[in-house]
Amino acid sequence: MAKITIKIAPEILNWIIQEIQFENISDSVFQTLYEWQSGEKIPTFSQIEDISRKTNIPFGYFFLKTPPKEKCSIVEYRTIDSLMLRNPSRNLIDTLDMMTNIQEWMREYLKDNGYGQLEFVGRYQNQKEVKDIVKDIRGTLKLNDNWFINIKNPADSFKYLRTLYENIGILVMMNGTVGQNTHRKLDVSEFRAFTLVDSYAPLIFINTCDSNSGKLFSLLHELVHIWLGVNSFFNEQEVSITSVKPLEQTCNIVAAEILVPNEIFVQKWNEKNIADIEKITDLAGYFKCSKSVITRKALDNRYITKERYEIIMEEISRQYNEWQESQSKKKSSGGDFYKTMRSKMDRRFINALENSAREGRTQYAEAYRLTKTNRKTFSKLVNEMGGEEW
Repeated sequence: MAKITIKIAPEILNWIIQEIQFENISDSVFQTLYEWQSGEKIPTFSQIEDISRKTNIPFGYFFLKTPPKEKCSIVEYRTIDSLMLRNPSRNLIDTLDMMTNIQEWMREYLKDNGYGQLEFVGRYQNQKEVKDIVKDIRGTLKLNDNWFINIKNPADSFKYLRTLYENIGILVMMNGTVGQNTHRKLDVSEFRAFTLVDSYAPLIFINTCDSNSGKLFSLLHELVHIWLGVNSFFNEQEVSITSVKPLEQTCNIVAAEILVPNEIFVQKWNEKNIADIEKITDLAGYFKCSKSVITRKALDNRYITKERYEIIMEEISRQYNEWQESQSKKKSSGGDFYKTMRSKMDRRFINALENSAREGRTQYAEAYRLTKTNRKTFSKLVNEMGGEEW
């Protein structure tokens, strides 16, 4: 029996090739697409399925007459301009879709169960006074000025703040891959975090391929966006002096002040008579944050010149790039699957989803779809999360 072949519209093939040109796709896939494009070969259903799987382009797209109009509006809120973001990766598009679905579900759940809108969302949308925003955030989170004193490192700082966020109704999701697909790694050079502002269920997503101190700063930077009521796509690699939009500068300054209160910083900087780079390293350890945040604080307080700042930041950037390279060469040890999954999810969301499914208001199939799990893994995930009421 002859195999049935399918003629794919030239416009679709051109679009697919353009879409995947910056992706980690094998040369053989491109060769196949070029052969289809030239008419040298005509694909079968099974061959289209294979290429769909390898490129992460939805199977149905191959049968359209014209390219789909996919929305990735979050990149409009990017911190800095980037050539890469003119063509958002499939990994980013799919991750954004997953987070949007989670947020929409959570919003409807909260509304249906009588929860009101969160007063702090957009509270400072018409005001950019840093000291007022800092004071309000600290008060809402119940966060002391010196909250970091008894915390060991940036990773623990992140966990501590994440719990406070969840306590006031902010969804915090994180991942380094698309769903559970370990072959689809999120590129930290494309984005470090993003925020979807909503008055019922604001959602922050953190790219876990970043360093611990990088994730910590992103968590605070994104929080400020919620207070300002503006979505965020955080793709800044370091704390910049220029090239960053005024709103993003406000977010950076507020985040840095919560991490490193200036009054305490000045006191600690002047305590020791050592070289500036040694002070920066020492204070990064004291405040449990990145050296780039401390370096920027030193510049803002005129303890170092702009020229010195750029030299130090260049070295910090070099060290960060070396760390990223070493991470890419590491082989995954696998680790505890459920512990990893638990860290990716927001506790309140999982518990709400389980409650709704148990009451028959949400189909378990929908719960599995939203969490990229199955019956066994979802049940274990709920148990791991503790099944706590809130």
